[in-house]
Amino acid sequence: MAVTSEDVRNIRFPEAPFGTRGYNESEVDAFLDRIASTLDGEDDVTAEDVHDVSFGRTPIGRRCGYDQASVDAFLRTVESTLAARTAATSSTPYLAPALEHTHTRRPLWRRRVRR
Repeated sequence: MAVTSEDVRNIRFPEAPFGTRGYNESEVDAFLDRIASTLDGEDDVTAEDVHDVSFGRTPIGRRCGYDQASVDAFLRTVESTLAARTAATSSTPYLAPALEHTHTRRPLWRRRVRR
């Protein structure tokens, strides 16, 4: 299923379930704005950018934020849409690094240095 810029602008995510911390709403919304602009031809977000994006979570004790599973599922669809657009114009296909992926920002003590 291909995603359009209208789909991105009109998507509404449920709140995170009780007892969990959701993705930071403003970070997700800002990234979705860039995706919509890309689908309209005004920005250059790639499928790899969508795969690699990470969002902070809401502070402990606050019950708000977007449900992580819903955002991750939608971004997988966006990633495949952007990959298909790239494959149509490029000779090298995009291969997603992993099938299951979360966009949660890793805590500082769990991040590894990429070389």
